[in-house]
Amino acid sequence: MRILLYGDSMTEYLHRPPRMLTEALQALRPDQAYEISNWAIGGTRAELVLYRLLYEFWHGRERMLPLTQSRPDILVIESCAFNNANDQQEGINNFKHIWDQIIKVCRDHAPQARLITYLTIGSSPTVPEERANRLFFHALPEIFELRHKWREIYQDAFEQWAAQAGIECVNVRKEVKGQEALGIPREHWISADGVHPNPNGVELISQKIAAAIVGSEGIMP
Repeated sequence: MRILLYGDSMTEYLHRPPRMLTEALQALRPDQAYEISNWAIGGTRAELVLYRLLYEFWHGRERMLPLTQSRPDILVIESCAFNNANDQQEGINNFKHIWDQIIKVCRDHAPQARLITYLTIGSSPTVPEERANRLFFHALPEIFELRHKWREIYQDAFEQWAAQAGIECVNVRKEVKGQEALGIPREHWISADGVHPNPNGVELISQKIAAAIVGSEGIMP
């Protein structure tokens, strides 16, 4: 079974190859062979996912093929809600517009593939210590708070869009919020920079994606 992962640094943190995802899948279906490629790249927006689905792309020495050549059985695409530069309603509208196109391209160019989208763990609202704050090094606290606000807005927008479009979505963000309500802080899942998953987060994301792939709604026999 050929599985392709697309996304930004949140998915890139699942590693190449994505060891924990492979282990989670093998634990659920040890009789199934998997070929998993993590084609996530840090800083990716939905527009860049759309481009890479359509055209060959080189990242360093890694060649990423378009859908017509890669021919995956499963496509797992992160929302890419963290890297949008236009923090206005026009940006939200564009974000949904691009996702409409992503869905069409997946259906037109890889009709054999099952598409699974996913919402990753939300960022922390707390400004991290400066040493860990490499994303906004020496930035004013209000800049960090503004970016957190818009990450939340874009993730909300994707959750609403997926529900309206009837698109399968693995909502890791909702899972972590549920854990917070039980007393497990968000920091249990994310690294000191307040954004990216730590090993606990990588394991959680991997397990949720694996469960969706092997779930009763899946294509596995």
